Amino acid sequence: MNYDFKTERQLLDKLISYAETPDNDNIRFKEKIKKELLSCPEILYLLHNKEYENELFAEDGSLNEDGEWDKYFGDNIRDYLFFPEAQPKVKNFLCYQTSFKEIPLYNTVEKQMQIAFTIFCDCRDNVVSSIGEPRHDLIGAILLERFAWSNIFNTQCRVISDKESTTDSNYATRKIVFESTLPNSRVRTKNGLTGYVNVVR
Repeated sequence: MNYDFKTERQLLDKLISYAETPDNDNIRFKEKIKKELLSCPEILYLLHNKEYENELFAEDGSLNEDGEWDKYFGDNIRDYLFFPEAQPKVKNFLCYQTSFKEIPLYNTVEKQMQIAFTIFCDCRDNVVSSIGEPRHDLIGAILLERFAWSNIFNTQCRVISDKESTTDSNYATRKIVFESTLPNSRVRTKNGLTGYVNVVR
């Protein structure tokens, strides 16, 4: 077999590179979403994790831009769909997924990529008392502001679905799905060099 790596370090470098190279849109998009969410204090505030409030705001109430905002990732923010069960402590979640749905008619070199955000807000904490609005709606509003018709993915992202629901009696939810048209796996990276794959018609 002709492998493009010869050591464990080279294998790891190849796997790590997927977050930056255009070879795999799922990994690359999820990394972009992670960076966008962790640089958005509005969403971090609305997730309302009291353990991290000192990371978000200083003692005088000013925004703590040097705080460890990445603590929210893997806890309140997850890059996969996660269905929380009822918990003794109130906790809210924002999950995201990426998927390939279909290719445009008569066009095999492009694909429709979907980015789905699912918001889970504990019903005991779903109304933001200082505002009087549902937490899952406010998080949804910020997601629309950040992602709809933006160029975060280097191509405009449009909303195709925005639905509210509940999970039994524990969580109020909202699922927002964005769609973007992308090249259909047209590139490959090898030894740090990215090139186009020839398409046979």
